[in-house]
Amino acid sequence: METIPQPAGPEPRGTSRRTLLNAVLGTSLAGWLATAFYPVLRYLSPLRDARNTDEAELDAKSRQEVAAAGFAIVPFGSERVLVLRDHQGRLRAVSAKCTHEGCTLQYKADESLIWCACHNGRFDLDGRVLSGPPPRPLAQFHASGDLETRVLVTRETA
Repeated sequence: METIPQPAGPEPRGTSRRTLLNAVLGTSLAGWLATAFYPVLRYLSPLRDARNTDEAELDAKSRQEVAAAGFAIVPFGSERVLVLRDHQGRLRAVSAKCTHEGCTLQYKADESLIWCACHNGRFDLDGRVLSGPPPRPLAQFHASGDLETRVLVTRETA
């Protein structure tokens, strides 16, 4: 049996379908890898502004928030601090991070307590656990000053 030679077709010009498909798949794979690994690398890298500080001053917006809502969550180095005004008008400050799973806390002025919405953890205004799953009390801070002029938050020394 004889094979009949096929006529040679014209050579493809420019980009072939296979080359285009390889480029699209390669770009898609690179994008997927970047999407998958960026959060991991970001989590493992240290924060740029992670610094320990001994004091922080509330800005005007935070002071207004404390005056209006009764509390504000302010940055304290790499931590969050809940600054509140109690029923006697005194300023108090505790860690804004729940000791159970790290959720952000809120001040409930009507109940005079600090509340974690994640698992219904409740703390008194000194940060002691009243109920719920939190295993430890909140870290204490000291707030001093006047909401009209200047409020300074400092770390409690034990």
